[in-house]
Parts: sequence; structure tokens; C-alpha cells
Amino acid sequence: MTEGALRKFCESPRRSLIVIAGTFVVGLVLVLPIVDVYCAERNENKALRNELDSARHVALGMERYESRVADKLAQLAALEERTVDEESLPVLRGKLLDLAKETGCSIRRLTVGAASSRPWTADDDPISAKVDAKGSESDTGFELVWRPVSISLSGANANLRDLVERIATSGMFMHVKSLEMYPTSPSRQSLTLDMELWYFTLTRRG
Repeated sequence: MTEGALRKFCESPRRSLIVIAGTFVVGLVLVLPIVDVYCAERNENKALRNELDSARHVALGMERYESRVADKLAQLAALEERTVDEESLPVLRGKLLDLAKETGCSIRRLTVGAASSRPWTADDDPISAKVDAKGSESDTGFELVWRPVSISLSGANANLRDLVERIATSGMFMHVKSLEMYPTSPSRQSLTLDMELWYFTLTRRG
């Protein structure tokens, strides 16, 4: 039966078309699954590339954010170095003692008074004792804290002037509350300088 069918097929004038059709069917049967796999892999590749691009974008944004945070932290640290709180008082005393030695002045007295505070409001003035009457609308949630430092020194006029200039240009958040200079020797070669300095800082109100 098989030989008869093969003979008929070989003698058939349409055997070429039958071979082509058969080849095409077999090709479809074999190729279609490969095409499906290729399309699936291509879609997966596209999805992975999109995820990669998104991750790169997020990473770039994080780098920029971290850079901004680092800049702000550096600015905050620079500002905090210009303030005086309870922990930095010994450093301040040391700086004042060093300035006196560097300018050739002698410290007769250096005392730190008790800290005072008041609410810090919007557009406030640190040397004003008046509390803004606007109430909660101008409340910032911070307290202005100041510490009075009284210092008495003796030395020549030029040395004391140099000391005052250095204190004024130190960059600290401070205010010269009072300053008095008077001679302490008959020849007026030695003078005494009494100052009260207010050093400020801001603290978040708890």
C-alpha cells in the first residue's frame, strides 16, 4: 500500500506543489514556537532595559539628592561653628584666652553668665528683648539662646584695639553689649578694657 502511494505520488504532476506545501507546513510547525520564544525574549529584554533605564534615572536622582544633602549639612556645620552653646563654651573660653595672648593683653577676669532665651519669631532681631506680638503666625519653633561673657583685660591701647578687632571679625554670632576702656596707670600707658559679650545660638523648641 505504501509503495503504491509512493508510486502515485512520484507519477503525480502535482508532486512539486505537494512537496512545497508539505515543507511549508513542517516549517510553520517548527518555526512558530521559535518565533514565540523570540518574541517573548524580546519583550522581556525590552522590559529589563526599561527597568534598567528607570533604575539609572533613580540612581542619578539619588546622587543629586545626596549631593544637595551634603551641601546643606556643610552649610549647617559652618553656621553651627559660629554659635555658642553649653558644649562649645570651653572652646570659646580657650579662643578668648588665645586671642589675649596673641595680642599681648592680660586677662584679669573672664566669667560666663547664665543663659537666657526667648521664642525666635520670623524676621526677628536677636538683640531685641521684645517678643513679637503676632503670636503663632510668626512662630518658628525655635528658641533664641544667648550667653553673656564678661571679660576684663589690661594692656597697651594698640594691643587692646587689636584684640577688639579680632573678636569683632571672628565670625561668631555675637553682640557687644557693653564696652568700657580706662587707664589703670598714672602714665596712661596701661589701660583696662571691660566688655560684656553676648553669644547667640538657636535651639529647636521641644
